[in-house]
Parts: sequence; C-alpha cells; structure tokens
Amino acid sequence: MWPLASLLSLALLSQRVVADVPARTVAPAQRFNAGILSVERFGKPRAVPVIFVPALYCGPWQWNGQVSLLAPRYDIYVVTLPGMDGRPRVAPDRLMERAVAGLARLIAERRLVKPIIVGHSLGGTVAVMFGELHSDEAGGIIAAEGGHPVAPTAAAREAYVARAAAPFENAGPAGFDRTMRATLSFLIGSSRDVDAVAPLAERSDPRAVADWLRAALSLDLTPGLRLLRAPFVEIVPYDESVDSYRGLRTPSAKRRVYATWVAHAPGSWGVVMIDRSRHFLMFDQPALFNRILSSEIERMASLR
Repeated sequence: MWPLASLLSLALLSQRVVADVPARTVAPAQRFNAGILSVERFGKPRAVPVIFVPALYCGPWQWNGQVSLLAPRYDIYVVTLPGMDGRPRVAPDRLMERAVAGLARLIAERRLVKPIIVGHSLGGTVAVMFGELHSDEAGGIIAAEGGHPVAPTAAAREAYVARAAAPFENAGPAGFDRTMRATLSFLIGSSRDVDAVAPLAERSDPRAVADWLRAALSLDLTPGLRLLRAPFVEIVPYDESVDSYRGLRTPSAKRRVYATWVAHAPGSWGVVMIDRSRHFLMFDQPALFNRILSSEIERMASLR
C-alpha cells in the first residue's frame, strides 16, 4: 500500500497541450488472437508484461504514445475489442465476460507472469472486471476513468444505456460521423484532437459501439471490488465544463467519489487526479498522463 500522501489527488494546474494522435514509432513484433481479442505485441521480450485495453471506439492507435514510451522497458500487448477499429462485430451476448476470458487466455497461452493491465474507459472497466475475477493472475490494474458505475441503481443505468446507445443503433455513415464528432467534442478538450481522432474512431462498427455500451454501462462492479487484491489505481481527469454538469464542481469532489469507490478493493492504491483534462486524458495532457502512468507501472513492477 502507498503512504497516505500518495493516495491524494495530483491536481497539477498545467496548460493543456494540443497533442493529436501520436504516430506509431515501434512496429509490432507479433499479431495474433486470444479469444475474441485481437492482440499486437511490442517491446522487450521476457520483461515485465503490460497489457493495454483501449476505450470504446478505439483501437491500438489510442496507446501509440504510451507504447513508444514504454517499449524499451516492457513486454507490451495491446488488444482490440471486436467491432472496434475495423474488426468485425461479434454476437453481443456476454461481451464483458468474453473480453475478460480473452485476457485470461492471452496470459495463459503466452505464459505471462503477473502482467500489469492498463485500460481506459471501457478498457478500464474490462481491466477492473478482470482484476475482480482473476486477481491472483494480475500484477496490477490501472484504470483511466474506467469501471466506476454510471449510476447507483440498475434502473438508472438502464436508462443511461438506452440514451447512450440509441444514436448508434441504426446510424448510417453521415449520422455516425455527426454522432461521433459530437461525442468526442464532449470527451476531448481540443477541437484539433477531435479532428484527428474522429476518422480513426469511425472505423468502428456503430452497432458494435451500441453493443459495448450496453454491456459495460449496465454493470456495477462495486460488489466485486472486495475480490480485487492486486494493486489497483484509478487515474481520473477533471474538467470543470464537463464534470460540473454532472454535479462534480471541483477536482476534490470527483476525487472523493472515486476514492470512496476504489476503497472497496483490498488492493486499492487510491486515486490520482489530472486537472484540466477531459475523458481522453492521454490526448488532453499527454506528457502528464505519461509521467503518471510510467510511475504507476514502475511501482507495480517493483513488487514482482
């Protein structure tokens, strides 16, 4: 467990950097499948393994900057969910359970010892769910605003899911473009980054987007956190124009919400806040996000 000071918010008032989507500077050494997951492998063989799980709409390109940064030191695996980034959609039954099973299969088949699993948003929810169901197999779970329930009751979550999925249900190309850009404008601070991300996000199947929204946002993983014994940390952004709309008027208010939630996990290392970032914090403040992520991975790797 960290000392108390390390559980506090890292609320740094740095200027937002316009980043675009980083170019890929390292090539995958392998490509293969693990259950429903597509996998690319990068980095240093036999080093500490790190598995990245992208967000909704995203493929491996979401983690290009982090892969480039970490490849010299770690054995890196980046997964892509079905229906995302041009991959075919699969039947929508038990998607989250099948994604977790894919991670378990990847770890078993590649004989990975205590991999550190990093996920953002939907990917963070997959990572947290894996940590609950396979805690002994994980060297650590790092979720970037992922896993926390979108509403406190099943009825409220179902209503939220219905609103979120509806625009993607029968969207044609023009409707998908409009919906995607409107969504990304809420999730990313820079319009230039929205312009860079949107064409990549639109490779995803809109029906698969709706499927994954239903599968992930209907969950409440809170009861299962008691089973998450591996080191677990949440990296959480705060943007006043977005979060105050949801009743979270300060970074400390949002930190309290997440800190209360992660405290249910015996392995909790607490919450790290990044102020002045929206949901895609790796695009809004890439340098700060990379410093925090590298530090968390290094801490977890040191425990192995």
